[in-house]
Amino acid sequence: MVTSLMAGGNDLDIRRIPLWESRNATYMSNNLVRAIVEDQGEVAIELSARSIQGGYVNALSLPYFRGRGIGVLSDQNADWWKSKQSFYQAGGIYMTFPGKNEDDILFSNTYWMVRRYGSDGESGGLWRLSEMKSRQEHNRYWAGKVDLLLPGHPVLYTLARVTNTGEEDLVYNAEVHSMLCPPFIESGCFVNTVPASFTSFAPNFREVAFNRLRSSARFSDLRHAPSVSGSSIDASYIPGPTGSYDYLVGEIAAGEDLGWISVINPRLQMIYLSFFPTMYSRIDESVMKSPTIDLAFNLLGRMDSPWALYEGGTSQVFSLTTGFGRIDHHDTFSTPGRFVLKPGESMDIVSGQAFTSYDNPRMSNGFYTMEKEEGALVFKRTKSYLVVPCDYGFTTVRTLSQRLFQNSQS
Repeated sequence: MVTSLMAGGNDLDIRRIPLWESRNATYMSNNLVRAIVEDQGEVAIELSARSIQGGYVNALSLPYFRGRGIGVLSDQNADWWKSKQSFYQAGGIYMTFPGKNEDDILFSNTYWMVRRYGSDGESGGLWRLSEMKSRQEHNRYWAGKVDLLLPGHPVLYTLARVTNTGEEDLVYNAEVHSMLCPPFIESGCFVNTVPASFTSFAPNFREVAFNRLRSSARFSDLRHAPSVSGSSIDASYIPGPTGSYDYLVGEIAAGEDLGWISVINPRLQMIYLSFFPTMYSRIDESVMKSPTIDLAFNLLGRMDSPWALYEGGTSQVFSLTTGFGRIDHHDTFSTPGRFVLKPGESMDIVSGQAFTSYDNPRMSNGFYTMEKEEGALVFKRTKSYLVVPCDYGFTTVRTLSQRLFQNSQS
C-alpha cells in the first residue's frame, strides 16, 4: 500500500517497503527529509536531506558489519557478532529500554508490529504507529511508538510510550542515540550541546580502544578538554582518523529546559540536531526528562570485532554517536541514577531529530547562541542565522500519539 498526498505545498509520501530477509520498513518523506524506520528493533536507518550541492545525504550510519538476516542467532556467523543483536543491527537512530542485557526482551532486539500508518488531517503530517510487548517474568511491559513528519519541518519526531504491565517495579535505563557517519561526518565537523558538565570514561573491558581524552576528567567546555598527554584539546572539533575512541557523558546544567546536540558539517553546509526535554522542563510529568547527554567519538578507534575484522585489528568504522536519556551512572553525577516505573505506570520518551542544509556559509564558522523562537530553533552568529523550523514543545506529536493510542486500544 502506498499513500501519497500533497499538503502545504510539500510532497508527502509514506509507504511500506521490503528490505532484507523477512525484514521490512516504512518510508516517510515530506520533501525536506526522507526517513526509513525498520520494524526490527525500531531502528531509523535513514534520515536524509538534500545538500546545497544537490544530492541527498543520509546522516545515519549503516556500518559495514550490519547484518541482513532475520537475527544474529539465526546467522551462521553469529560468533563474529559475539551473538549480540545490538551489533547485528547497529547504526541509525535507536532506542534503549529497559536496559542492555540481551537475555531480556528489549526495544532493540524485538520485532515491532506496525499497526497503522497514514496522514493527520489536523497537522497535515504523516505518521506511523507500532507496538511490542514483553511478557518476560520481572520484565513485563507494553510499548507503543509513533513516528511523525510535519509539513515544513526537517524533523523526524518520535514518541514511545512504555507501560509497566507487571506487578512489580520495573527498573530501567532509557536512551535515544543517533549514530552518524560519512559522508556527513568527516574531518572539520564540529559539535555543540546544551550547557553541560562533562565526564570522560575509559573503554570498558569489552572494548579494544585508545582514548584521546584523560579518563575520569571533568570539564564544562568541549573546546577545552583534558587530553591523555596533559594538554587541552578541542573535543568539539572532529579531526581526521586519530585511531582513538572517546565516550563522554554530560550532566545538563540547571535551568536548561530544552536539551539539544548539534553537529555541523561546514563543507556540506548541513546540520544534524537532536532535541528533547530535560529534567528542568515544564512538560507533563508523564514525559521522560533527561538529566544527561552523551557523545561517542569513534575516529577509527574501535579495534574489537565487529568494528574491526578481528580482535585488535584495523578499525573499519569512523562515526560520531550522540545521545540522551536516563541511565544509571552509579552516582557519578548529582542527578538521580536509579529509574523506576511502578506497576501500571506509563512514561513517554519523546524527541526530535532534525537534518537540513543551510545557505549562509558564515554559519560554517560556528554560532554563538541557540535561541527558541516561535516555531523554530535559531542558531545565531552576530547578524547571521541558521533557522530550524520545529515543534520543540512536542505539542503535535503528543496530541496525535494520545489519539492514536486510544484508538488502537478501543
